[in-house]
Amino acid sequence: MNKVYALKDLSYKINNTYILKDINCNIINKSITVIKGHNGAGKTSFLRLLYGLDSPTSGHVYRNFDHDNTELSYLFQNSIFLNRSVKENLIHILKCKKISKRNWEDIILDALIKFNLAYLYNHNINVLSGGELQLLAVIRSILIQPDILFLDEPTNNLDKKNISYISKMIMELNNKGSTVIIVCHDELLLKNFEYNEITFEKGLLNHA
Repeated sequence: MNKVYALKDLSYKINNTYILKDINCNIINKSITVIKGHNGAGKTSFLRLLYGLDSPTSGHVYRNFDHDNTELSYLFQNSIFLNRSVKENLIHILKCKKISKRNWEDIILDALIKFNLAYLYNHNINVLSGGELQLLAVIRSILIQPDILFLDEPTNNLDKKNISYISKMIMELNNKGSTVIIVCHDELLLKNFEYNEITFEKGLLNHA
């Protein structure tokens, strides 16, 4: 098995309280891994540690990939957007990744069309509904076709139809070789694909 992440004796504390403790597990390259657990179990902290937003208090996160040539993308639970149009928000991501300007319109429209959101192309971000904002956040996270995609509760504010779109997108990315790591309990999302499961209970791995 080709491990993209290996965690060894990892612990993470905030204000001397353990959020995660003595974690040993692996994330397999080109797999879909689902992180489960009750609220406060340490799921989001685990995701942030993998991505590199936070550092462990002790132990190690081994990242077995070329940092310079591996695209990572992270969908936060509460996404922040520029006070501009949908198009400009997505262009901002392509600019940051130095994608050729001549391809911007095609990339953005193709992504919006997949989610039936092409009508929002020139709309200001402030007029979008909660569900539309969530879909846009997902689109933004996949726009660069990342090698490793982190999704933290991607189906918030979404109905059954749009959850189906997200599920299909995850499968498509994974079939193209992306590693997908998801914090999620939504069985409507998860029922459509096979995945590895990591479950936390009060900051500890649940091996049940």
